[in-house]
Amino acid sequence: MKFARHLIFAAAALLAATLAAPQAFAASQVLCAPEAAGTAAGPKVVVNPNTNVRYSLNSGGCAIIASGDIGYMLSQGYTPGPSLNTLIYTTGALPASGTGDIVIGAIPAGAYIQQVIVQNTTANAVTGGVSLGTTANGTDIVAAQAVGANALVFVTDATLLKRVFSTTAGTPLHLAPVTSSNTANLTVSIIYGYF
Repeated sequence: MKFARHLIFAAAALLAATLAAPQAFAASQVLCAPEAAGTAAGPKVVVNPNTNVRYSLNSGGCAIIASGDIGYMLSQGYTPGPSLNTLIYTTGALPASGTGDIVIGAIPAGAYIQQVIVQNTTANAVTGGVSLGTTANGTDIVAAQAVGANALVFVTDATLLKRVFSTTAGTPLHLAPVTSSNTANLTVSIIYGYF
């Protein structure tokens, strides 16, 4: 009798957990493989046999999974991965004058920008601020964010002009001083997620 009652409670708890689990309505989701004892470390490729789509897992055992494969991967024990990632780039001392463009990285396919944070570790303000774009000296993401001496700047939502990018290819990100860098040393942190 006790066993049957425990079985009923376990089934009810499983049903409640299933109904409470967040659903993925987006085009993709980061999912991570279940930990398996005694398996070799390193890159791994997984295939959904229903769609024949192949995914390469990163060193953490995670991959960006297309919406059509999410159900299968969840049924295999995969769990949602980190919802946000960070791209960090430190410029080093920029040239004393000019508006040289720097490619600071790329936003992955299917990603959106959540936040941008800029830190200046020198006593020199960036004249005219900095721009962030998808082309050299581009201003389509951030037009002219003021960056003072020894500043830590959060780019506000109103200043963040573009957040969503290609669903099929990574998009390069270009940083440039608008007027003059004044040998500032900037660290740019771009927090992004997947849609």
